Amino acid sequence: MLEAMAGLSSGDIRNFAIVGHASSGKTTLSEAMLACSGTINRMGRIAEGTTVSDYHVSEKQRQISTQTSLLRAAWLGNKLNIMDTPGYLDFMSEALAALHVA
Repeated sequence: MLEAMAGLSSGDIRNFAIVGHASSGKTTLSEAMLACSGTINRMGRIAEGTTVSDYHVSEKQRQISTQTSLLRAAWLGNKLNIMDTPGYLDFMSEALAALHVA
C-alpha cells in the first residue's frame, strides 16, 4: 500500500507528533491509527509488549515509551508520518524534537 504512494507530492504527506503526559494514551492512539488505516491487522497491547511503537526491550519491561517511534500509514490517499513520543519528563527532549520535526 505505501509503496504505491511513493510518487506523492508534499501536499499529500501529513506529519503527526502525538504528545501528552505519561499514560494519557499516546501509544494506544498510535496503534488505533495504524489499525484503522489497515497498516496492522490488530492492535497490540502495552501490558503484553505487543505494540508497534514500543519495540525496545526496556520499553517492554517498563511498559512506557522511552524514545520517539516513527510510524507510517496511508489514509485517503495521504501518507501519514506518526511520531509516538514518550510522556515522562525524563524523556521530554524526545517530545520536543518530534514537535520540531512535525
